[in-house]
Amino acid sequence: MPGAFQLAESNKTLVIELFTLAETPDGIELRIRHFTPSLVPWEKDGPTVLRLASADANSAVFENPVNGEPRTQSFRRADADTYVSRSEVMPPEGGPQVAEIIFHRVRVPSTASKHKTARNSE
Repeated sequence: MPGAFQLAESNKTLVIELFTLAETPDGIELRIRHFTPSLVPWEKDGPTVLRLASADANSAVFENPVNGEPRTQSFRRADADTYVSRSEVMPPEGGPQVAEIIFHRVRVPSTASKHKTARNSE
């Protein structure tokens, strides 16, 4: 399963992240690769590979067996319309860094229901 994430500030892209979830002989893996806006990769040695460490109906935790960038990546469903992504980075120097992003689903009415409502009001 592929995915993409774009981090922007003041209408300017700071980083683009591409990721995949794949079932491999070693188990389920999350592969992450970051790029500049001009698609120059941050990771010079290829994507970062994290392995599924635990999962249940509402969360999944991936761990990096090689280095600490990131050390763990987790996804947790807070409710039907909200989930939390948490990344813990252990740089070679300094303390741990945590980034947490909360995603909220915004439900957009379908065009079919808009047309139906418009017809019913005539």
